[in-house]
Amino acid sequence: MLESELGEPAIGWFMLSEADRSAANKFLAEIISDGTRDELGFAPIHFAFADRFFPGTSVQHAQLRYVFFVAWTYQELLQSTPGERFPRDRLREVEERYSRRLMKSVEQLSNSGISGWMKYRAEERPVVRASTIYWTALRSWRMANTLGGSTEPPTEVQLQSMWPRLQTQVDSEERQTSVAALFDDLPPPPPGWRNKTGQLEFALRTTEAEYLRLRWKAAGGGVEPPLLSKLTEEGVTANSLWAPEVRAVANQSERDALVLAEQAASLACIARAIHSALIEIKRNDERGLADSRHQSALPELIDEHRDAALRLDVDALKRATAIDRRLVCFIGAVLEWLRERQPLDAISKVMGTREHELKGGRAYLVSEKRRVDWRKSIAVPLDYRWPTVRTMINRVLEAA
Repeated sequence: MLESELGEPAIGWFMLSEADRSAANKFLAEIISDGTRDELGFAPIHFAFADRFFPGTSVQHAQLRYVFFVAWTYQELLQSTPGERFPRDRLREVEERYSRRLMKSVEQLSNSGISGWMKYRAEERPVVRASTIYWTALRSWRMANTLGGSTEPPTEVQLQSMWPRLQTQVDSEERQTSVAALFDDLPPPPPGWRNKTGQLEFALRTTEAEYLRLRWKAAGGGVEPPLLSKLTEEGVTANSLWAPEVRAVANQSERDALVLAEQAASLACIARAIHSALIEIKRNDERGLADSRHQSALPELIDEHRDAALRLDVDALKRATAIDRRLVCFIGAVLEWLRERQPLDAISKVMGTREHELKGGRAYLVSEKRRVDWRKSIAVPLDYRWPTVRTMINRVLEAA
């Protein structure tokens, strides 16, 4: 099993065929921390702050109402198969049913947020299901109940494993049974939920938005609501996570974490820009090109983010994120390069070593073959899922 932002664990491999395993592995390999491939290993910083500020969220959460689709699906399955082995084929059928309804309800499938639409359109099954992508939210937001004496809601794999035990016999003579409640106070599905056709929308109903606001207050397991809830209650949807109105809502501990997170975001931006510029130089030499996009962008990005990066307290960052020694050393090397205003080639070896220890022979800085088709957007700071979270908050506020 693998752990990732998709869940804990991400996928139970025993559920997949060999072909599915290969495809899922490729999918997970491409899952990134903040919208870009993580060749330099900044994901632990991203995850630590994003999970603290916005528990249960993921960059893969394109449409918030999926948490209800998944919950209604499991309710439906429990009603139809209590006491039986988990019906994996039936799960896929229900997911395909509501997915195809969604596909017929949008004007454009591209960027619609419909999970697996390309596979469904090609008459294939998605390897990574919507329920796998969104189950972490149901757990972290305490939508899913604890079961079997556990103090935490089950992972999706755990739930499927305990499925036969969710129905227990109460009176053997009268054949009375008791079925576990997967969710409490969950808003009911829309009329015609089990239909194969008909309009199905991503827009939240008012009852669903109110339910999420209550669940967000308890998310994260802290003594007070997480920043996600506080921003929602105050209606804060600023373009930037570093906006004054965000800090105004945060408590002192969160404000301190926001400062660290912003400084680390700037440092990561510069490191990624250096990495891209070095690859671009190598690729130019090998292929007789004169590309300069990343080399030209690097000085501007350094000017923009240098001061914030140099204010980064690496020891405080380590305490806040539990990053490992190798990442700490790498960050230290980048900061030293920035302080000394050294030339680009002075950090080339550090960059190559860091990428190689993470990616091995697949590292762009060591593999000419990998560089042939290399393409990369200009580096940006870590965003800690704020664009996704901001959209989630807006969806809840729109339905209020």
